Amino acid sequence: MEATLLEKSKDGLIVKLLIKGTTPAFVNSLRRAIVEEVPTLAIEDVEFRKNNSILYDEIIAHRLGLVPLKTDLKGYRMLKPGDEPGKANQVTFSLKTTKQGNVIAGDMDSSDKSVVPVYPDMLVTKLIKGQSLEFEAVAILGKGKDHSKWCPAHAYYYNEPKITVTNDPKLLEEFRANYPPQIFDKSGKIDKALISTPQLIDACEGVSKLVEIERKEDSFVFVFESWGQLTPKQILIEAIEQLDAQFDDVLGLMK
Repeated sequence: MEATLLEKSKDGLIVKLLIKGTTPAFVNSLRRAIVEEVPTLAIEDVEFRKNNSILYDEIIAHRLGLVPLKTDLKGYRMLKPGDEPGKANQVTFSLKTTKQGNVIAGDMDSSDKSVVPVYPDMLVTKLIKGQSLEFEAVAILGKGKDHSKWCPAHAYYYNEPKITVTNDPKLLEEFRANYPPQIFDKSGKIDKALISTPQLIDACEGVSKLVEIERKEDSFVFVFESWGQLTPKQILIEAIEQLDAQFDDVLGLMK
């Protein structure tokens, strides 16, 4: 198996890989490991002391749970049955405010300054004159298989396409309207490099001989986008380690 980096977004959160010499079973296992097995920190419990805002306690607690938090996997460990809560397995957030206007995720104080909201401007609620909000929240490590708030990324894959473009003038005149406008360059011809997404590939397949697409059975384009709790590199390394641990468990059962 061989993996190479095809593309990385400017913000570093979206990565596109080319994985050759493998099977759909493996790349799907990697996708599921990223989405379900890589742990992140998320708010699990909220204790409200004051809240006379327009939103009920339960709604604010739900919104807080969905705030992505910068995660330090080396500094924290998963809570296990019987574990006592402490600095090694939880982060505490607190907020006390009477300011009018938007209350945002960045208004919360964290017990660990390295664990903060990825998007501090995320709206929690709004306050008007005379209203106040005070709570203490606890974030713990969890996995996406238990709740989506712990999911670190969106991931998908598709077979690597081999794309052949002819740009035959007669076919262009006949079938131009059948193709997405995004694949044409300034001269009005089809540019193979512009057929770059699964949606455009699907839209071009089987229309005419202008564009012919062959899908490679053992080669895959693998794309995942981090929500920001971890970098794509951290997510990929952790997902592979989680897969290795699962394979070891299976081998242990077979002995």
